[in-house]
Amino acid sequence: MTGQRTLARLLPNVAQLWFWLALLLVGGFAALTPVDAYDFWWHLRAGQLVATQGIPTTQIFAWTLPAEQPYVYATWLGECLFYLLYDFGGLRLPVFARNLLATLAFGVVGLEARRRSGSWRLAALALLLAGLMSSNNLSARTQSWSWLPFTLFVLLLGAYTARQVGPRALVALPLLMLFWVNAHGAFVLGLALIVLFAVGETLRRLLKHSGALRWRELRPLYVALGATLAATLLNPVGVGIFAYVARLLTDAPSQQLVMEWQPPTSESFQGRVFFASLLLLTAVWALGRRRPTLSEVLLVCAFAWLALGGMRYLVWFGMAAMPLLAQSLGLSQEQPTSARPNSRGRLINLLPLLLMAALLGLLQPWTKPLGLLPPAYNALFVTVEGVPGLFANNTPAAATEFLRANPGGRLFNEMGYGSYLIWALPEQQVFIDPRVELYSFEHWQDYSAIGEARDYQRLLARYGADRILLSRALQAELAAALARDPAWVQEYQDAQAEIWRTR
Repeated sequence: MTGQRTLARLLPNVAQLWFWLALLLVGGFAALTPVDAYDFWWHLRAGQLVATQGIPTTQIFAWTLPAEQPYVYATWLGECLFYLLYDFGGLRLPVFARNLLATLAFGVVGLEARRRSGSWRLAALALLLAGLMSSNNLSARTQSWSWLPFTLFVLLLGAYTARQVGPRALVALPLLMLFWVNAHGAFVLGLALIVLFAVGETLRRLLKHSGALRWRELRPLYVALGATLAATLLNPVGVGIFAYVARLLTDAPSQQLVMEWQPPTSESFQGRVFFASLLLLTAVWALGRRRPTLSEVLLVCAFAWLALGGMRYLVWFGMAAMPLLAQSLGLSQEQPTSARPNSRGRLINLLPLLLMAALLGLLQPWTKPLGLLPPAYNALFVTVEGVPGLFANNTPAAATEFLRANPGGRLFNEMGYGSYLIWALPEQQVFIDPRVELYSFEHWQDYSAIGEARDYQRLLARYGADRILLSRALQAELAAALARDPAWVQEYQDAQAEIWRTR
């Protein structure tokens, strides 16, 4: 009888089933998301250099810039990990790492929502909302290594200020930062989280709010902030890492020309989810009986302000704010139940969970059932190194093979194509690539003008480009102009790309 009760407690009840199904749904969506060409490939190449030669210090890949021009490979550890996974298990393994990181990170978001709300159903809602507003930001790139540290920071800081864990739990923060600062520039968000909680809790103590941390409880928070800040200095460029992040955040080409740096709008699905969630949270705080603490207000305001500045920041708002929405919609603690767990009912609940888990397993890179998925979905992908169904069709695999067989020339290329060329054909240096902050604003203006066939003859001649690899979807004006231009002849064409050379 005791064994049956133990088994019943291990099996999911109906409320827990909602949470697990939501998590598997978000994990499945991540597994179905194509890996975009823009970031993954050049990071993989940089990771190869880190693993085999050490961390580079110059730009290396572009013929339009001096080879000795400095460049900070701030995400060297994330790049190296991607390459080591590739070296061990081929292209499928780093993509699987993306899937796993997304599932774990949103699982932590759900657990934080459950901790705050006491409700598995509201935890499922928070998890889904965070996943939906992040759905355009799930490609495999070094940012993927930031998802789990960020959510763990939110969970640990929230649990400490709620007195659910002790000061020892805060030791994890500087340890996580040792990894994070070398894996991705979003490490500054970890510092921001500690500052927000420390300032909020200090103000609560000064204002003598009910439930505020005592001074002796605040001291470990200050120590954790100092230790985490010290940990950020343990990277190859030391304090210079902050200058790199500051340059990136104020870089004119990035801010003005790259779509993901633009503010969210109601025209995008992710933007609509963000605005709806923000309005719902505001309404619940205004009308609900429970008032948010200063720390919670600071947290939401800071990450809402960040998200309003760029689509790329919606993921952080969702991960930080949706557990607070669940808390405001739910109860402060789990409701006790006097009923004994029903092992037969919970065993029935286990069946759909196992089915969803099996489907999630089938969607992984080694078992993805491409033949059973809609043709329109499969058309989003291109086969790379014999691996189908993982990489977006803006990856110029076939065109690159043509260039490999027919080398030579100074190549003007579409930006994302440059990323793949850096990996697949490193001897063919690129005109431009997704390291947006590396190139001057004038360089990007010239790139845009050429792609739109505005004074392209003069600009190409000025740079000395005598060969072109263009995207038919993104640079249709240039393709049409070259077709009319007797000075250029087409060498290659497929559904996505064209290659031209001067006569």
